[in-house]
Amino acid sequence: MKAALSEYELQEELERFTARFADRITQATAALDSSEHARIRDEALRKNLLYVSSAMEIATGLSSETNLLDMVVFVRLCRVVLDKHWIPTLYGRHGAELADAFANAEEQILAIATQALQPEQRAELARVIDTWLADNPDQTRVEGVRLADFAAAAGAAASERRGQATGLLSSVRTATRTANQAALLSERGLFLFHRMPSLWRLQARLGAREMLSDALVQLYEGPQSPIAKLTERARHVARRGLLYVGLVAGVGALLWLSLRHG
Repeated sequence: MKAALSEYELQEELERFTARFADRITQATAALDSSEHARIRDEALRKNLLYVSSAMEIATGLSSETNLLDMVVFVRLCRVVLDKHWIPTLYGRHGAELADAFANAEEQILAIATQALQPEQRAELARVIDTWLADNPDQTRVEGVRLADFAAAAGAAASERRGQATGLLSSVRTATRTANQAALLSERGLFLFHRMPSLWRLQARLGAREMLSDALVQLYEGPQSPIAKLTERARHVARRGLLYVGLVAGVGALLWLSLRHG
């Protein structure tokens, strides 16, 4: 059975998918970014940046076929970890829109894979991903995991997964590889040119928030912070003031007693 997409067509499909994915993920995390809990807001913004930047990195890789495999891995891992860890332990019901966004993204990327991969390749890819998830149940940061990482895993328990991943990476080919590589490179460059400003804005927001958070920590926490020093100074002044008031009151009482009995 031959794949239905050429390499150039597959690249275009991946870029369209990534654009839709980035927009929907950003919209879904906006609800979390308005949470009253700072930890939820910070993690949602950080996740937004990681999700979008990872998807763009994958979509603009040198091989469209490998990009497709990595995108399937990325979306599947992120969705499973989101459902099993981040929503139960942090986001709660407020993470429903983000969960829906990933469910929709997984349907879309699998639809592309159906056109580009043969059934046995899709089944093998699903087995490799499920095996990795079973072997790494406590891994909660998966945005940077790629199919090649499966192949590079060490240890006897990972040997079968290494063989599966390596086989997939070497066997997956689209219907034709006659696409002009210069045209593909230009396509990826234009895609990055149009999408990078939104990524820079996310990075700027996260950087500003982290700088503000660090500044507040320095201001309010620790014995050497300005607020701590001011507080200690106020306590010192207050103690001296109370001593002064007590002294004045004592002298006044003695004068009153001496005048009364004088």
